[in-house]
Amino acid sequence: MSCSGTVFDINSRIKSKESIRYKLEIEEVLLEISNMFIAPANLEKDIDVALEKIGMLCGAGRSYIFLIRENGTIFDNTHEWCAEGVEPEKNNLQNVLCEECPWWMEKLSNDEVIHIPDVSALPPEAAMEKEVLGKQGIKSLIVLPLYVSGMLAGFMGLDNVVNTGNWGKDDVSILRIAVNLMGMGIQRKRAEKAIHVGEEIYRSMFKNAANLILFVDKKGVIVECNSRVEELLGYRQDELIGRPIKNLIFSDCLKKLKEASDEIERRGFSFNKEYRIFRKDGRPVDVNVNSSGLKDENGHQIQTIFIVEDITERKKAEKLIKESESRYSFLFQNNRAVIMLLDPETGNILDANSAACVYYGYPREKMLSLNIADINILPKEQILEGLEQEKSRDINHFYFIHRLSNGVLRDVERYSYPILMDGKKLLFAIVSDITDNRKMQSELMKAKMEAELASKTKSEFLASMSHELRTPLNSIIGFSDMLLTQNFGPLNDKQLRYVSNISMSGNHLLKLINDILDLSKVEAGKMELKVEEFSVSDLISEVKALLTPLASKKDIQILSTVDKELTTIRADRMKFRQILYNLVDNAIKFTPKDGYVIVEARIEEDQAKIVVRDTGVGISEAEAKKVFQPFTQLENSEYGEQKGTGLGLSLVKKFVEMHAGKIWVESEFEEGSKFIFTIPLNPAN
Repeated sequence: MSCSGTVFDINSRIKSKESIRYKLEIEEVLLEISNMFIAPANLEKDIDVALEKIGMLCGAGRSYIFLIRENGTIFDNTHEWCAEGVEPEKNNLQNVLCEECPWWMEKLSNDEVIHIPDVSALPPEAAMEKEVLGKQGIKSLIVLPLYVSGMLAGFMGLDNVVNTGNWGKDDVSILRIAVNLMGMGIQRKRAEKAIHVGEEIYRSMFKNAANLILFVDKKGVIVECNSRVEELLGYRQDELIGRPIKNLIFSDCLKKLKEASDEIERRGFSFNKEYRIFRKDGRPVDVNVNSSGLKDENGHQIQTIFIVEDITERKKAEKLIKESESRYSFLFQNNRAVIMLLDPETGNILDANSAACVYYGYPREKMLSLNIADINILPKEQILEGLEQEKSRDINHFYFIHRLSNGVLRDVERYSYPILMDGKKLLFAIVSDITDNRKMQSELMKAKMEAELASKTKSEFLASMSHELRTPLNSIIGFSDMLLTQNFGPLNDKQLRYVSNISMSGNHLLKLINDILDLSKVEAGKMELKVEEFSVSDLISEVKALLTPLASKKDIQILSTVDKELTTIRADRMKFRQILYNLVDNAIKFTPKDGYVIVEARIEEDQAKIVVRDTGVGISEAEAKKVFQPFTQLENSEYGEQKGTGLGLSLVKKFVEMHAGKIWVESEFEEGSKFIFTIPLNPAN
């Protein structure tokens, strides 16, 4: 028994069937994509579906679309499909600068397909792209340019994040067709959007236009108008439609309407025709009309559009301007001030009033032929440079030396203002002669310097007389105090009273002299600070102890609060004590019986802040302004004039400022007063 048979190689048949099946799949996908983008209902969704089908058909790990923004410098990942297990990158690829991918963008701009079988093998010129792709884990990819309206609008790409590999010619062809279909869909959607936006803009412009818009047919009848008609003419829209336009126009303006109609027939438009038309109530309205013809597809005029602008107010304004110009001319020429009109570009004097001609000594014809450089003694280049700068400022103020026609030089003050005349910016200049004022100021300055020198000499003299003035007084006070002890024999009542008056008057005089001498030392610059570290709380307690007897006479309590953080301060202890003593003593004087004087001390930033507050009736605004002036005493009608030198608060201010501090007063009527001063915790010296 024997067997015979034939062996067939079916591999080629299998490959052929697979190729046919793949081509059928391609045709099916392309047909479906083509149908989607012929008239896309939902463009965004259609693009996502197309990317999925293309990605699956080509075996990609990721397919995507990037669109370039209108500025051409940034692109965004707008659509993305990812195979199962592949991480999406869309959110990470927004606002990408084109300059970050120069090699990539150059190829797309040249309509090249970017086919990268192996990202690791990219050339050196694609180093930036290689880094970006590497971060995303991309092994291979293919990218095709996407065109909209013939312009590069972005690109479509497919990635492989698992293996490297090539895309065949069939894949490239599929992608070419697909990306072109998408571009057509995007283009159609943008066109539809532009048309819709255009229609909306037109409707909005017609409805909300500031001017009245009328559509008039060939017979001169109004067929449509916007809502502005009610405001301008008093008609409702339905009342005006159907009326002949000539019925709205004054009879003496109908000739212009005929001229406009002829112009539209001849060249298609007629601009700036002024008419007077009737309102519904019969009142006239001045209008300016621009009109143009509307034609059908055969070029035949079917309607005329009239854009009507209300110029009633403008007409009134023009009349007022003419009257204003007349008044300006009168005021300019008859003004007693010296006034000129200058050209800032050339320096020429374009106009000058009578006062200017008299002041400079030129007849009007000669004056108008001069340049400002003929009057101002500065170099012409410097003058013109200054005039050019003056044009951009609202007001200019200068001091110059001007030469009169007789050669005499005068000091002048000049104000200039830029004004617009006939579309050109000019300078309106007012000149004042200040020669005599300058001489007076010079003499006053000399007198001031002499007075300051005399004051300084006085201060230096008083500062140097400290010992000579205090020594006799100390003797008087010392011996009178010894007599009061009666250790050298008894005194009768009259003698005791006289000696007591001597002691009190001597102490008062000594305080006055001390204040004057201290103030003189400060003004003469001979007062020095002896900076040391001391406890703020202890010093406040010391001042309270000194002034408590004085306060007790009026049943006034002296209270104090010190911030725990404010322990010590570096300052001149004696001057700080005198500052505080004077402020508390002053507060006691102006606080009624059973009142309070409160001292508060705290840290504020890098400074010690001390507040001395009383429960008096307060200080008026006028007194508060002069309270720190020397030889000024606080007055109050309720408590009468207080005794004192009038130098205490002035010295306080000087001592605070010597510490680089500040002092001020806050007061309200019947709310008492607060004297506040701040001193740095650690002075620079």
